[in-house]
Amino acid sequence: MVLKNTTKIIGNYMVELGDNILMIKDLKDNLLKAEAVRPFEAEEKFKELCIKLESKIKERIALGLSV
Repeated sequence: MVLKNTTKIIGNYMVELGDNILMIKDLKDNLLKAEAVRPFEAEEKFKELCIKLESKIKERIALGLSV
């Protein structure tokens, strides 16, 4: 089974879902964090991570911190 890569840019970060791996990269394509995920829960984990990252960025901006 071949899955297409899903990518979402959030602030200065890129969240990418590969075949069985969830990655957070900076915009220069440097890998910051990666996690292996089960194929049947990959899309859900991707959505959860995007929501958490968006929330964290909004929180830091509200506090006047760098993102």
